Amino acid sequence: MRFDPARASSRDTYYTMISTIVPRPIAWVSTVDPAGRPNLAPFSFFMGVTSRPPTLALAIGNKADGGPKDTARNAIDTGELVVNVVPVALAEAMVLTSGEYAHGESEFDLAQVETVPSERVRPPRVAQSPVQFECTVHQVVPLEDAGQVTSRLIIARIELIHVDDAVLDAAGRVDPRRLDPLARLGGSHYATLGDLQRHSRPKV
Repeated sequence: MRFDPARASSRDTYYTMISTIVPRPIAWVSTVDPAGRPNLAPFSFFMGVTSRPPTLALAIGNKADGGPKDTARNAIDTGELVVNVVPVALAEAMVLTSGEYAHGESEFDLAQVETVPSERVRPPRVAQSPVQFECTVHQVVPLEDAGQVTSRLIIARIELIHVDDAVLDAAGRVDPRRLDPLARLGGSHYATLGDLQRHSRPKV
C-alpha cells in the first residue's frame, strides 16, 4: 500500500499515523486556566527533545469546533504545565480524562484523580503518577493546513522532575518494569512494556 497524505482526508492520515508510529508515550498534562481552574488531558504526540536544556514537546490538535483545546489554551495563557507519566494502573482514569468536556470542568474531579501541589508551577500533579515533570512553556509553534491553525506544538522547559522512589532500582536508576508505563497505539488500543530486551551500543 502507498499512502499519499496529499490525496487522503485528514482523518485517514491521522489514523494511519497513530497506527504506525507506535508505541507512543502518553503525556498526561495538567494545567490551570488564568482563574486557577484545573484541567487534565492525555496526549500521545509527545516526546523528549533534549537534556540540555531539559526540554520536552507535545502537539495538541484543535477541538472538533476548530478552537484550541483547553490544555493548549491554558498552557499558552499561563506559561505552565505538568506532564505526568501514566502507569498501567491509571489507564481507565486517563482514558476518562480524554473526553472533550466543557471549559472549566475539572477532569481531576470527573475521573477521581488525586492531586498534589507542584513546587515551581501552579498546575497540580497527579498524585499516583510515578514521574511528574513540572514545566514552563518555552515556545509555541502554530501548525497550519490550508491557511488555518490545526494544532500547536508546545515546547516546554523542564523545571523540576519528581520520581517516585518505588520505581528506582538499587543503583537509583528508574527500573522500567517498576515504572510500568502505558503506551498509546492506534484506535482504542494501548500497550504495556511486555518482554524487555537489552542491547549495548558498540564501542568505537
